[in-house]
Amino acid sequence: MITRTVTKERRAESPSESTGQLLWLVFAVLVAGTPHLLHLHPWVPFIVLTIISWRILAATRRWHLPSIWLRVPLTLFGFLAVLISYRQVSGLSAGSALLLVMVSMKLLETRGHRDRAVVVFICYFLLFAAFLREQAIWSAGYLLAGVLVTTAALYQTARVGTVVPAPRAMAMAFRLVIQAVPLMLLLFFLFPRIPGPFWALPSGSGQAVTGLTNEMTPGDITELAQSDKVAFRVRFDGAVPAASDLYWRGPVLTRFTGRTWKMTDFNAWGTMPMPEAVDDATLIGYELTLEPNGRRWLLALETPVQWDVPESSLTQAFQLVSTKPIDQRISYRGLSMLAPPAPVAGSSYISTFMTNLPEGSNPRALEFAKSLREQAGSDREFVDRVMSMFREQEFHYTLTPPSLGEHTVDEFLFETRRGFCGHYASALTLLARAAGIPARIVTGYQGAEFNPLGNYWIVRHAEAHAWTEVWIDGNWMRFDPTAAVAPWRIERGYDDALERGPSGAGALGSISFVNRLVMSWDAVNAGWNRWVLSFGPEAQMTMMSLAGIENPSTENLVVAMAVSVTLLLILIGLWQRNHHQPRRDILQGAYLQLCNRVARTTRPRNPSEGPREYADAVGTMRPELASEIGELVDNYIALRYDGQPDETAVRIFAETVRRYRPAPRRKAA
Repeated sequence: MITRTVTKERRAESPSESTGQLLWLVFAVLVAGTPHLLHLHPWVPFIVLTIISWRILAATRRWHLPSIWLRVPLTLFGFLAVLISYRQVSGLSAGSALLLVMVSMKLLETRGHRDRAVVVFICYFLLFAAFLREQAIWSAGYLLAGVLVTTAALYQTARVGTVVPAPRAMAMAFRLVIQAVPLMLLLFFLFPRIPGPFWALPSGSGQAVTGLTNEMTPGDITELAQSDKVAFRVRFDGAVPAASDLYWRGPVLTRFTGRTWKMTDFNAWGTMPMPEAVDDATLIGYELTLEPNGRRWLLALETPVQWDVPESSLTQAFQLVSTKPIDQRISYRGLSMLAPPAPVAGSSYISTFMTNLPEGSNPRALEFAKSLREQAGSDREFVDRVMSMFREQEFHYTLTPPSLGEHTVDEFLFETRRGFCGHYASALTLLARAAGIPARIVTGYQGAEFNPLGNYWIVRHAEAHAWTEVWIDGNWMRFDPTAAVAPWRIERGYDDALERGPSGAGALGSISFVNRLVMSWDAVNAGWNRWVLSFGPEAQMTMMSLAGIENPSTENLVVAMAVSVTLLLILIGLWQRNHHQPRRDILQGAYLQLCNRVARTTRPRNPSEGPREYADAVGTMRPELASEIGELVDNYIALRYDGQPDETAVRIFAETVRRYRPAPRRKAA
């Protein structure tokens, strides 16, 4: 009778149990897939959400799941759709789309524990792919929550019986994740690091945003918006250079089309060895953490003399470049001197190439340059006169310059006289070339913002800058016409250079409380970038050397990782063995106590005897105890096997057994 009742109850609970497990699976899929949905073709989220909706409806209506004859064509259709849409099935976007399509298809055949486990493990892969897509520290918090939800779904779907309440499932997932933290840290520090990017960044109108590109057309830009996005962060070893010395060298633009300055291919320049420091030059050491930019150029304080970036070189234009695009955040150390490099050979080639100008371009500027060159006694005096013109005449620095026509420099110099650094660098470079003096434009960043909370400097895309280098007396010399027009731009930054006063972002940053919040958040991000995302082979070697292991090979790291993980697992196992106490079964303890007390007056229970069998045997031997022993055993059987026992009834039974004392057997007369 008892068995029949329990079977009916379990049959009644089966549909709700299946629905509860399904809802946990769906929740895990949605949490793991959400970071990808906005980055994929629209049909992917449509297919995923449609299948999920149908699967939930089928569970509530108790419809039959699709047969294999329908599932196989649907799966092949999903695979081909991804292949046609992305031209591949690998890579971040295509792989994420394929995982989402396949996990939704898998929901159409979740009939057992194995099928549900497969869905959960695909969710783990989706979370890993989401981290490849976005590595900011806020994404780590979301992914941790995703891991907890997915682990809770694994716990719920692996259960036999009804799902437990959500708080209990999340608590179990949290305990499992906490137990995995030591193992995670060991693998993070000891797993052999492989250099190279794991993800790639995807590589505009009169509007533009501050930053670096491989060409510059200032005449087409009528509004230059400031970007607060971080370009790189830097820590100086000792004294920090003055603001006027913070020129971070980037792309060098040498070809002029009449409107656009373009960069010559790196290979055309050739490479040169690390320059030697000039006597009495100030040397500045620093550690620079460069954000991904998808380009090959690196940033260095002028003039670089040492750097430790693997597979990098210095071009003849003194531009530091890498052999591969910078598609992941990297950190490197550099040493620069605050002085022009020593004279280099090749002046004949430079004087020929760096004076080229397109025919018929900017005739008024060319005529003005020739006239001014006749008055100047030397190349240096010519440049000084141009700089004085910018400094003394009515030129204005603005991020909203008027548009320029075909002859951009002519209109800028003789009509509008309003522009930003690109306009001024372009004008000075063209005038120098028109006078027969080799000149080129250097782009990069100028300035930095100090973060006292992290003791480092932030260089944002808003600090993007352009200046001119002129070949004088066998060497390149830097001239910054922006410093002549708006010296505050160089000393204090953009906001002080603008005619209209501080921008919205700058005004907000001047509020001390808000500024502290901004700097605190940036310090947290900088620490995350430095110690987690930028933890590469060099950082790992440094950590190992601090532990007394110099230049470990990959084999050494694998052995150290295997030994450490094994020892950690042994320690965890021993700790759990000594400290993990099984939950006391009050009902079972009370029954064993009853058996022990009956054994003293009658006989012990055989290990093979069940409760009813033992009670009948005791009643046969001692009829006077049959009624009370039988009642106690009936209560135990009902509490143990008739569904979930009531805790109050269990405590009453245990208290009754504790007070029960069977009468001793009477001796024969």
